[in-house]
Amino acid sequence: MASRRKLKKTIQYVSSELITELYFQLLVGGKADVDKTENIVGQIAANSVEFCLRANRPSGKDNPKLVKDYYRKLFADWKAYVDKIIQEIESL
Repeated sequence: MASRRKLKKTIQYVSSELITELYFQLLVGGKADVDKTENIVGQIAANSVEFCLRANRPSGKDNPKLVKDYYRKLFADWKAYVDKIIQEIESL
């Protein structure tokens, strides 16, 4: 990511798309459980905020290598979380 702003916008966009997919499956599919869907939506919203807050606070601001490693780990954690959520959506 080139900037924190773009990273945060990407996190928000993907979270929005995941929530839209959940509600689309609920409305069109009809077989998804409403309580599970609401639970997953809450998780997505909470974690979206958490990842955006983490993007604002890099550790080791004086050392560019530490900052780069911090954002790599942040992006890897976020990608793993998104993959986990996608698997949960598919299991509904």
